[in-house]
Amino acid sequence: MPALLFPDNTVLVNFGVLGRVDLFAELVDGRGSWTSTIAEECGRSSREPGLESLARMREILGEPLAPSRRERVDLLVIRAELAAPGDPATKHLGEAEAIAIITGRALEAAFFTDDRAAAALAARHGIRVYTTAHLILLAVRSRRINGDTGWDLVTRLRAVGRRTPGLPSDRTRFDVWIAG
Repeated sequence: MPALLFPDNTVLVNFGVLGRVDLFAELVDGRGSWTSTIAEECGRSSREPGLESLARMREILGEPLAPSRRERVDLLVIRAELAAPGDPATKHLGEAEAIAIITGRALEAAFFTDDRAAAALAARHGIRVYTTAHLILLAVRSRRINGDTGWDLVTRLRAVGRRTPGLPSDRTRFDVWIAG
């Protein structure tokens, strides 16, 4: 995996919903980083009931990276590519900021997001992209959690309506998926 791992707030919230911020910390293993906008989004999310554990993200991901002047211009262009008419000005800002910083600094990094449009755009910029599903798969395959626990995480995300691409829809598909 690349040297730096940048999560989007959607992925962070998923681990908060699951009560598994500890597992996220294990998976990034000291290689996590984030941007100032995603840190702000995560801070707001941590004030929601049940997501208080997201306050730990600052110790897990460190000081957020702020965009340079040039990166601010780039992130606005990238955000415009992601936005739909009528979207608030802050929608997609975190994803755009991460893509702008990773590309602007030529970082050896991966981006964790469950936003399909942001994932596609990041991939077009040459950034490796992973989803919450990939992280659950990594947790099972690296034996940080067992298959039953992995399946429990998948069903809990589905039960609360989290839109997470790539999650198997039933246990048989899950078992095939983790067997790879």
